[in-house]
Amino acid sequence: MSTTQTLRLYEWDSGATLAPMVLPVRHDETPEQAAFRYLTELSKNACMMNLFENKLPQLPLRGFSLLEEASWEPRVLMIANLPYDYSLHSPRVLGFQKVFSVAKERSFILPINVNLGLTCEETKELFALISKHFPFMVAMGGDDVDPSLYKQINEHCRKVIPGRDQFEASLIRSYVEQENGFLLGICRGSQIASVALGYELIQDLPHQVGNTVAHANDWHPIEIQNTQHNILKSITPADGQLIVNSIHHQSVVYREGGLLEIAARAPDGVTEATEFKNGRGLLLQFHPELMNNDLGAEILLRALAQRKRG
Repeated sequence: MSTTQTLRLYEWDSGATLAPMVLPVRHDETPEQAAFRYLTELSKNACMMNLFENKLPQLPLRGFSLLEEASWEPRVLMIANLPYDYSLHSPRVLGFQKVFSVAKERSFILPINVNLGLTCEETKELFALISKHFPFMVAMGGDDVDPSLYKQINEHCRKVIPGRDQFEASLIRSYVEQENGFLLGICRGSQIASVALGYELIQDLPHQVGNTVAHANDWHPIEIQNTQHNILKSITPADGQLIVNSIHHQSVVYREGGLLEIAARAPDGVTEATEFKNGRGLLLQFHPELMNNDLGAEILLRALAQRKRG
């Protein structure tokens, strides 16, 4: 990457989203021009427009302000991957914001493939700026991950968008390599992060594991295991179990020897949580932001506390 900085990060608080979006702006363009460029490139991308059901998101070109390094504040960046992240009605963004605001953390949203129209070198610079400005990043839930990223043929995956997955995986890999911040992965976020770090996925639990646990839409216990940093273990009762929500049909295939260690399993052996061995990440198959109970909030706050320890 060039030593000359060519990008700046701006807040895009248009009033159309629950949290300000983060926008990379070239040195030779205004924020309005950068936003217009992004939306124009989005409209030209057939896969992205299919995701948005051929309706370009309505984001007014207003509310821009420079994300100043000098005025650093506790910040959380949530990676968007679904159209309703571009609205005022996203339950998951609301769930995260509710807890993060209690911890006096300010929430931001990273638009889907926000690098549209940028060069490869500019994209690398964007990733470096994100790592520099955001000490906590959330990879949120969503659609299935492109199985070609873990060298499998698509047999059971749904609503796969390769370009979106490649961008997210590259961003996460860069963020982890920088070792400046803490990564929280939720459901798809856990899966795409694990794939970015060299792990594989079970494409369909009912077909490949069975139905002894209702993973698709239910609540069930998970068995917590000891890890080097015991992020989940520190809030687990004496019986070693937590009751969590379950909204998925895929899961991570855990293996020994990688960057992750197993932190929780379901009764059928499915991976429910992993933690980074260096203490800089927590990947969950369930959705604490949607649990609407004290446990969900406590898990998110525990992740924030672990970030501060790092």
